[in-house]
Amino acid sequence: MKSFVRLLAAGSMLAASSISSFAAEKVHVAAISGYFAQGFGISIVNGLNNAKRDFGIDLKLVDTGNRSLDYEEQFANLAKSGQYDLIFVMGWELVDALQKVSAQYPNQRFVFIDGVLDSKNIIYANFAEEQGSFVIGALAGMVEDMGTSFDKIGDGKAIGFVGGRDIPVIRNFLGGYEQGAKYAAPDIKVSPVFAGTFDDPAKGSELAMTLYGQGSDIVYNVAGPTGEGVMQASASADKYSIGVDIDMCASAPGNVLASMLKRGDIAVYSLIKDEVEGKKVMPGTRTFDLASGGVEAKICDDIAAKLPSEIKTKLDAIHKDIVDGKIQIAKAK
Repeated sequence: MKSFVRLLAAGSMLAASSISSFAAEKVHVAAISGYFAQGFGISIVNGLNNAKRDFGIDLKLVDTGNRSLDYEEQFANLAKSGQYDLIFVMGWELVDALQKVSAQYPNQRFVFIDGVLDSKNIIYANFAEEQGSFVIGALAGMVEDMGTSFDKIGDGKAIGFVGGRDIPVIRNFLGGYEQGAKYAAPDIKVSPVFAGTFDDPAKGSELAMTLYGQGSDIVYNVAGPTGEGVMQASASADKYSIGVDIDMCASAPGNVLASMLKRGDIAVYSLIKDEVEGKKVMPGTRTFDLASGGVEAKICDDIAAKLPSEIKTKLDAIHKDIVDGKIQIAKAK
């Protein structure tokens, strides 16, 4: 494997593999969420737009806003027309409405992004966030273990985690992070907290500052818009944060260690590509992992330039061992 410190080319590889002729009938796709303008949602929209560009799909984006009483109505309006081959759904606040409407319209194929529910009628675009988080945890553990020989690191051997809501997908991030940190540096202390919301940057900043004050030098943000406050707090405290979903290195230059990329663009593009090529996407789970490029750890360039070569070598080996199945990572129960 080439150096761990690299930008992914998976998205461009998918586009390059596109073929110019597909099934005669145009594929119709809708996507619904309240987060298309933020973080992971931006990645999803990029994938949808790439599919529209490459395959000529008909695409409709629906912003739910914050009108929780209207969620079921919005889903039903999309499903009852029978117009859409696939309806992509992002956001755990939409789960109840999604499952109800999916039961009412069993022939409508819904794709829930970023998790697996109980319903067997739904297609799940799932991510092995625990794999990417294991690599991120290993990086944080090794940097923290260097102590004061690394800029902005103390001798406390402690790292933190700020999650949004306490739900299974966020627990998977935390579990991978903890296991990776302990794998690389067994004496590291990992301190997790949950904000209880994905929509409160001030709360994220407050929690991160508390963790920094308690001795954590590195805090992993897995909190959506709440996590914006975590990144800001790392700059205020002159400590390190770790971004999530997209490359967040520019959000607090000099204070972001890395980002755990979750490639929503690759997931939606792959599913639409199959549909366009006549490989009808049916209910079940499709998991995007380190091997497929669906998740990846991206070290910020300024940090990569300061990392000892032995840490980079160890991270390469950890990445390979996860892909090869030599490192098994427990998922949250």
